Order: sequence, then C-alpha cells, then structure tokens
Amino acid sequence: MQTRSSAEIAHEILQRCLRGEDWRQESYFQLLSACCGQDPDEARAASEALFGVLVEGLADRFEPSLSDTYAELFAEAVAFAQPGWSAAELVKRYRRVRKTRVFDAKSDHIRTVFVLSRVTLGADIAVTSLALDASKRRFPSARVILVGNAKSYELFANDPRVGHIPVSYGRGGSLRDRLLVWPELQRHFSEPDSIVIDPDSRLTQLGLLPVCPEESYFFFESRAFGGDSSESLTELMRRWLGKVFGIDNAAPYV
Repeated sequence: MQTRSSAEIAHEILQRCLRGEDWRQESYFQLLSACCGQDPDEARAASEALFGVLVEGLADRFEPSLSDTYAELFAEAVAFAQPGWSAAELVKRYRRVRKTRVFDAKSDHIRTVFVLSRVTLGADIAVTSLALDASKRRFPSARVILVGNAKSYELFANDPRVGHIPVSYGRGGSLRDRLLVWPELQRHFSEPDSIVIDPDSRLTQLGLLPVCPEESYFFFESRAFGGDSSESLTELMRRWLGKVFGIDNAAPYV
C-alpha cells in the first residue's frame, strides 16, 4: 500500500474539521510523530504540512467556530512535542484568556508593556501598531516593548517610545523548532509590574502557549472577537482596545 504524504494527511484532517467531524484520528498522531521524528527533512516536511495546511487552514478562515477546533487540535500538538504539558489544561487556559477582560488597575503601577508581533509586516501595521499606540497613551510612564523580529521593529524604530526585544519565529522549522521561542518569551516576561498584549501572535501559537501569569496577559483573539462581524481586523482591534484599556481611537501607524 502506498504511504500517504504528510500534506495529504493534513488535508484530510482539515476537511474533517471543516465538516465538524472528529479529527482525533490515528493519522493525526502519525503526522505529529513525523513532525517530531529524528529525520530532519521529514520533520520539516511534516511540520510544514501541519502549519501550512492544517493550522493556517483553520486560522485563516476567521470563523469563530473553528477557534475551539484549532485550540484543541494544536494543544495536542504542543503536548506531543513537549512532554509534561497537558493538552486539556492548555485548552482550559485558552478558554479563560480568550475572554475580553478589562484592565482595571492603576496605570502608573505598570512599568513595562510587552506587545507581541504578529510576525508578518502587514499584520503588524494593521493590528500590532494599534496596540503600540494604545499602550503609549494608556501607560505614559511605562516602557513599551515590541517583541518580534528585526524587520517588524524597523516599522517603529524611529518612535522613541517603542523599544525592542528581538525574538525570531522559525517559520521553516520543525514543530519543536517553532516552540523553542516559548521559554525565551517566559524569561523576558518575568519582569515585575509588567503586562503582555498578545494580538493573536504566532509567537504564542495564537494564544495557546502560557508565557506569563494570566492576570498579566491580555489576548485579542482576532479569529473570533466580534463574532460574525464584517469589520476589518483593524476595526476589531480598535474596538477591543477600547473595551480592555479604555482607548477608543487607537490608530495604525508606522
């Protein structure tokens, strides 16, 4: 019998997800095994299928009903690649942090605001820049730090209020390679009196990776916030920032 490729398996699982069928098939765990295998070429090819076909196929549709499917499916991938983590616990945390939560503490108690890059330049202009703008205004005495690659920071490098922590996301690596950023983020975000604004970043695998205490973490789930609204991501981010931080007119900028 001919062995199916990782891409074929990923496409099959994606279609099951889109039809609302059970994706927890043996083939999915075979795909994860290939992603974490000893053969680097096979691991990269399988990981490309996992992310390029399955993860992006779920996330890029921006359908609220698929957000839960993504969380459950990718939590299994994280737990498979990182023994000791529970997929069920990751999903429980995700369902907690996805709820819009108002920042109700005093602004002057916050010394550092970390804003995660969305990794792509277009999304950093349309979405992340609004979070930077709102952070500067809501926390006038705090450091505002963009966390992402050098290309993303170049968009804001002339803004004296925006600092930078260089963190790269290995888009072409294996599943385990792409999760290496996790402990790095946890280390950076351990500062006292700090908060993290996550605009649905690939650095946290769209909010699944716990990078700081929940009370310090503010997550904009761009794939589900606003329900079936036809508003743009920029408008949705502006509305979310208004609800969470009381800044109603945040604007994109470079």
